[in-house]
Amino acid sequence: MTTSTVNDIFFDESTNEAIREGLPPAVITFFEYVTHLGDGAVLIVFATLLYWFGAESRREQRALVIAIGLGALAISAGMKGIFLRPRPELAGDYGGYSFPSAHAMGAAAFYAALAAVADTGTRLQRYVVAAMIITVIAVSRVVIGVHFVGDVVVGVGIGLLFVGLVVYGETATPAAIFATAGAIAIVAFALGSREFTTLTIGAALGAAVAWQYVKSRSAKPRGAAILLLAYLCLPVILALRAVSAFWPNHALLAGIEIVGYAAVTAAVLVVPIVAEQMNDWPPVEWLQTRLPFSGRTIDQQQILATADDE
Repeated sequence: MTTSTVNDIFFDESTNEAIREGLPPAVITFFEYVTHLGDGAVLIVFATLLYWFGAESRREQRALVIAIGLGALAISAGMKGIFLRPRPELAGDYGGYSFPSAHAMGAAAFYAALAAVADTGTRLQRYVVAAMIITVIAVSRVVIGVHFVGDVVVGVGIGLLFVGLVVYGETATPAAIFATAGAIAIVAFALGSREFTTLTIGAALGAAVAWQYVKSRSAKPRGAAILLLAYLCLPVILALRAVSAFWPNHALLAGIEIVGYAAVTAAVLVVPIVAEQMNDWPPVEWLQTRLPFSGRTIDQQQILATADDE
């Protein structure tokens, strides 16, 4: 297959238009909503909640999912900032670069990693569900016009390859993958990429340091304690975002972002350890009795019982 043929099929506006024109408006609207399942912020929230409120016995597996997500972000951010390929015309004012699709790569990495390490259902069932979610997100990026077909194909391919190398590698540990993500982001930054590289460098370094502190410690926090501590930390995250928004060209912005995201990511990993010290706080005891927690995990039986009462 020649280069021109590849471009005509995978990186041509007409391919996007043909796909979009063949769909009814209701389907396009559906894809406009489900594409957010691949948003970086959504994946970060999912991964964080799973890490905080999952069983203590599987903490390392959940940390590995976070590490894989950071690795995928580092790869996509680096490639975007190096290739600098513009988005399709239909994308309009949609920011950032097109190749590869960060949504497709991030979704492939996160949902495939989650399917690989989870223990719910059978392995086949988990992989089928993950494949369906990844496919819908990848297709949505083309349908809504912000990516070419080639962007999502490459994104999904690299995301799945990365998961395969990590999950089935004999030395795949959260510490190793956090370090790898940081190294990739640093190289990308050195090569000129400015697409979320400071975020990834800071997050990876903070996670690598925090994991060394956390991995050998066992904690039994109440779910309400984790929730309250996370709420108290929220202003720090908002302050960091405000700095980026109000002083986007500040000379020290890159350094501030690296330090800030390192602190935030380290806090995410350390929260369960610190939260255990808050178990006896009156607000925690009050929340614990009113929310469907059993220890640190969410009690599905309480949720079902509440639903039946209503």
